Amino acid sequence: MNIELYIQNGLYIPFLFGFIYFMSNHFFLSMIICLKLYSANYFYWFNDYYHYKNIPRKLNWIKQFIRFTDTGHIASFIYYLYPSFLPISFNVHFLITFGYWVGKVCFDMKDADSIQDKKIIKKVDNFVCILNHSFPLLMIIYEITHDSSYAIFDYQNLFYSYVWGYSWIMFIYIPWVYITDDYVYNVLYPNIPLINKVYFIVLLHIISFLSNIVGYYLTIVIS
Repeated sequence: MNIELYIQNGLYIPFLFGFIYFMSNHFFLSMIICLKLYSANYFYWFNDYYHYKNIPRKLNWIKQFIRFTDTGHIASFIYYLYPSFLPISFNVHFLITFGYWVGKVCFDMKDADSIQDKKIIKKVDNFVCILNHSFPLLMIIYEITHDSSYAIFDYQNLFYSYVWGYSWIMFIYIPWVYITDDYVYNVLYPNIPLINKVYFIVLLHIISFLSNIVGYYLTIVIS
């Protein structure tokens, strides 16, 4: 493999993870930096492969901030800086993880941004996609089991978790769809029956509610 493909596919990031971990001695921080770095690296190199209505091609990198999964990076960094954000971060990652897998299994949800090109190592891309929809939640659970003092899963934090989701819908998702006609998730495409969309959205609300319950009982088990 030539050095350009090595860099384009982010294969240097595990070594960077090792360096950050060595310098910080903080696994959580090292991992969330590197998970975000992969998507930033991806859109830097493969920016021109995409085209969105009303968006100049040089600005395609914005897409890495549009998906709900991308808000998980923000939730992780907020928790790192402000530990009291832990229950909301848990709820967000719980929804990202189970919403993604329920969407794939029950609604045949696909990654609308997936592209096929010989420059892209799909095994790496797919592996990081799985990591983003599983590992942050596991890390948050680990954080709870080692210090549950901030893990307060009450109705207030459940409310803030819903606010997080609705804020994404109102201020990120809807404007993006309106401007670009890019619906991000194929389960929300205009040609999908309305009842399927309703089922999916209702399931997401149920998952959000369950996340707070799971977090609450998790703190009871470890206390």
